[in-house]
Amino acid sequence: MCGILGVMATTPVNQLLYDGLMVLQHRGQDAAGIATAENNTFHLHKGGLAG
Repeated sequence: MCGILGVMATTPVNQLLYDGLMVLQHRGQDAAGIATAENNTFHLHKGGLAG
């Protein structure tokens, strides 16, 4: 089972994304990542489950 969280805003969303990902943390833990876009820049951080 996987979970997807999306937020579109003109204000910082870091805390909202963090809280949403905490709620989804037990779904699809094979890999996790976060992607954000700001102006013309796309930021991506992803990784597998360690252990």
